[in-house]
Amino acid sequence: MPRFAISSGHGLHIRGARGNPVPPQIDEVDQARRVVDRVVELWQAAGIQCAKFHDNTSTTQSQNLNTITSWHNKQTRDYDISVHFNAYNQASANGTEVLYVTQKALASKVAKAIVGAGGFTLRSPNTGGAVYRGDLAFLNNTNKPAVLLETCFCTNSSDSSKYTSQFEAICKAIAESLSGQPITGEPIEPPTEPPVQPPEPGDPLEVPVESRPTVKKGSKGPDVGDLQYLLNGTDLAPGLVVDGDFGNLTDGAVRNYQASRGLMIDGVCGQQTWGALYNDTPAKPQPQIPPAFTTAEQDHISRLALDSRIANYNWRDRGRAPNGYLQGMALAFGQTYRKLLLQHPAAVKMSRARTSSDKDALNIYRGQFDALQMSNETAGPETLRHLYAFMLGSGMRESSGKHCEGRDMSASNTTSDTAEAGLFQTSYNARSASNPEFDNLMAEYSAAQNKPSCYIERFAQGVSCSSSSWSNYGSGAGAQFQALCKNCPSFACETHGLTLRSLANHYGPVIRKEVELKSDADVMFKTVQDYVDERYPVA
Repeated sequence: MPRFAISSGHGLHIRGARGNPVPPQIDEVDQARRVVDRVVELWQAAGIQCAKFHDNTSTTQSQNLNTITSWHNKQTRDYDISVHFNAYNQASANGTEVLYVTQKALASKVAKAIVGAGGFTLRSPNTGGAVYRGDLAFLNNTNKPAVLLETCFCTNSSDSSKYTSQFEAICKAIAESLSGQPITGEPIEPPTEPPVQPPEPGDPLEVPVESRPTVKKGSKGPDVGDLQYLLNGTDLAPGLVVDGDFGNLTDGAVRNYQASRGLMIDGVCGQQTWGALYNDTPAKPQPQIPPAFTTAEQDHISRLALDSRIANYNWRDRGRAPNGYLQGMALAFGQTYRKLLLQHPAAVKMSRARTSSDKDALNIYRGQFDALQMSNETAGPETLRHLYAFMLGSGMRESSGKHCEGRDMSASNTTSDTAEAGLFQTSYNARSASNPEFDNLMAEYSAAQNKPSCYIERFAQGVSCSSSSWSNYGSGAGAQFQALCKNCPSFACETHGLTLRSLANHYGPVIRKEVELKSDADVMFKTVQDYVDERYPVA
């Protein structure tokens, strides 16, 4: 009889995807834990050896992945299982899939079982719901046969409702399809009466806003209860239990509210957030974010990059660029260009006309741009394209085109905020010159539904990454930034573009004028721009 080690995806402090609103949609971390707990109960009742794990300690993505895989590799088991819920920025995305590296047959068996129990759509039906993923730490770093379950879409109301109503059947299907054993565990009976909720507070606005203390995760008391009550009354309607306990759900609701109002997204309710709640501040229009290019579009854009003249160029002291770097940069430019067409604030800021500042890379290198007839005197697509041409050379100088490049180990003044990371060796303290766009990009690319736009699979082609490269320095937001730069190169590109336009002296090679600017790079990006215009014409 097989033995299992099973864990929930993400962690208590490293949250996964979350529907909006919840309910009827669901929270990935909360429900993945619920599924793991119930599957283990069913296995134990059937005499199947198993162990479970939820990460309650990690504070960064890389630490979270290391913690989970390390736990698995310490267990006595035959199979490793990770439970997740899917997400996408289009509400229509739905269905079930199971990810694998070596276990295609098992992945398909489990996917079909979940679909049968929950009534979901089978994604990737040509492979029976099994999807090969060679880029995931869990599947690559656990040393036993492994599968990763994407149970359904937590950002789809229909999927979420099916999951909620068929929870017991879904867990039973997972337990049986993995173990190959019949499961006869008694279903969990729902409570016959709804739980008694604490009484709602009186009108919180009667308390002067200046009397409100700063509250955050771990805080307790009537001020937290008032905060929960006020959040429930906003357009986001998170449906919080008004219990005066600032836990994970309240933290997520505060962050969502801050993002919707254009406030600093830190999960801390201080005077700024209290003030917005008291004043009933309306939600700011959110920037439109185009979905990731389709696989066919990615293939076409990658071919444009690999067939270009710049692909054969030998960069000074670096040689030819990795194929993955060329493909990834072409895709990242295409993505940012589509954002510019939608007037995304970060893309608009990157593509503004050259300034006279000595911290604007387009001004520092004005002579070279002019010599190549690459004028940046007018805001718009051409200036954005020229910036990306410069970035192509910058990435080769800083990292030789390696998306996973770690910090400069010779630096002696390193903190989590100053440790460099990724293609362009940017550090988190660069944000000061480009906010709120910088922090908003971090929130945007941290969202599970936007991960397909990272294009890490393309950036990784032909690139070797050591384990030390993936490690991050320190903790907190700085360490999260380091991890995101390496795991989401498109994010590294856009924050680099912002920093080049506002704080170019952040980069030694820029100040020393070591970055090579090549017109062939601009030609390559122009072919991508033309293809995007053809595929996504502006009305």
